[in-house]
Amino acid sequence: MAVKDGISLSNTHQVKFDLPIERESIVQYIEGDGESSYAMRLNSVLRILANNDSEDSIILKWISELRDNILFLNKKNEAVIFALLKMEWYNKDDSFVKLYQELILNLVTAHPVYLKPVLYFIISVFVKVGADKKVVTDEERKMWQHAHYLCKSITELIPLSQHMFYVALVEKFPYMNKPSCVLLHYVENMLTVCSYLSNKRYLILECIIEKVIQIDVLCSKDTIEQFEMEKEESLLMGEKLEDESNSEEKMDQMAFPLAHTLDIIMNCLFTYIKQECFLREMENLNWESTKKVYKELLTIFDKIILPTQGSCHVQYLLFYICGLKQELSIGFLDFLWKKVQNPNVAPVLRQISAFYIGSFLSRTKYVNISILTGCLDLMCNWIHRYIEAHTFQDVEVHGTFHSVCQTVFYVFSFRNKELLEMKEGHKYLQGLNFDRMVACRLNPLRFCDWNVVQNFASIARNNQIAYVYPVIEKNTRNLFYLQSNTQEHCAGAMIPIFFPFDPYILKRSKHWIDSQYRIYNHASKDDTDPDEEEEMNVDDEMFSYSVSPGFRKTYVRTYT
Repeated sequence: MAVKDGISLSNTHQVKFDLPIERESIVQYIEGDGESSYAMRLNSVLRILANNDSEDSIILKWISELRDNILFLNKKNEAVIFALLKMEWYNKDDSFVKLYQELILNLVTAHPVYLKPVLYFIISVFVKVGADKKVVTDEERKMWQHAHYLCKSITELIPLSQHMFYVALVEKFPYMNKPSCVLLHYVENMLTVCSYLSNKRYLILECIIEKVIQIDVLCSKDTIEQFEMEKEESLLMGEKLEDESNSEEKMDQMAFPLAHTLDIIMNCLFTYIKQECFLREMENLNWESTKKVYKELLTIFDKIILPTQGSCHVQYLLFYICGLKQELSIGFLDFLWKKVQNPNVAPVLRQISAFYIGSFLSRTKYVNISILTGCLDLMCNWIHRYIEAHTFQDVEVHGTFHSVCQTVFYVFSFRNKELLEMKEGHKYLQGLNFDRMVACRLNPLRFCDWNVVQNFASIARNNQIAYVYPVIEKNTRNLFYLQSNTQEHCAGAMIPIFFPFDPYILKRSKHWIDSQYRIYNHASKDDTDPDEEEEMNVDDEMFSYSVSPGFRKTYVRTYT
């Protein structure tokens, strides 16, 4: 056996600290006198602490001694503190972990200056998972449990550390180009933190959604579909030899890497919402808990999701939770409508809110006919009052008005069958006075999405609700509609149209939405003039999968 610098190296590759029996204390060894210098003795200790092959019994004895002599770990011996923090303590046996946790708690109590690095090192455990692992092992789960226990103990012992802990979680959030499983497990651990740091749950959810929406805007529908098409071609061309289970697993995974990351994180968030909103038996809704989650998500929606252009999937968190109870969907619609009406809200946000109302009313199965007609009444009454008040002003600056009109036309086109099946439904729809809307000087059809205009015109004519083709033809002759497609940036002008709840196309998380989602079914057409029918024919598929600018944006843009 060779001895060098106070370290004994055996043939078993285990490192042993070479101390005389009467000086087995690590404190005495580092601070005592001897032939070697203080720096050499300290370095010997650091090398042992950094070596994963060091005997646990020696390290355990040192930790026990340092726990009881916590003042020894001062600025002078700071290197020992950081060596202890870098240890893989979370993989040791329970007795080792318990003693280590006691040492750390004593450290942050006696020396609060080390609280921040302690939290950062503990949080780093949340990303310690194999980048290629599809399933987390029991050992990794146990490792995270040890880290959470220590974080919880610190925040209970030092309440002021809670905000520092939250800040550290935000700063340590993995970048989006990291492996999908690393991002997923970090999000899972952040959500676990919410269980013992409930007063920070809103901030944690806000952080997660802000990070996820940055991924979402890079996952346009066109990009996702292009990758899926290439994936199908590659499977057909050269990967038929793989076993069936592997092939099925590949088909269940999004081809676009960022879309896969988004998919599994969205699935995680949907799962978390369900767990928080339902009692443990997962059958009965916990109304008080659900209201809290809804309010937090609505605040985050207002702050982050609503002003972000190009988000295609994150907004479905609100879509899902609103389907748990009717009062939530009413509250969401009320929130959006108040924004539309409020002149103090930026015109851009008022228009986006109108688009959300239209898409929400059209796509949700759980919004009943009573809520639907109530919303139509509110919007149509507002439109008619607006027409009376703004008859002689420039038509270019009424973006909010045009957005609300499109919302009405869009909702009518989607849900006309239910509306017509109501008692005196035809009379009700005629009472909304669509003719006045489309014929007014503000000319809303000029600014609406072409697919919406065509569907609205066809359905309104076939059911004798309104006849709007003369207005469409006039707009076409005067090139008004063509001109409206150029970007007019005057104050109050209508923003590019989008449909927030266009079909959800992420494979693994899609099942959370399917049962609540309405697919467009074209109303049956009456006998009409063949030439006119061909000229005004509606493309069902285009309207069903609305070719919306929201799916075409591949960059982050926020409105302020």
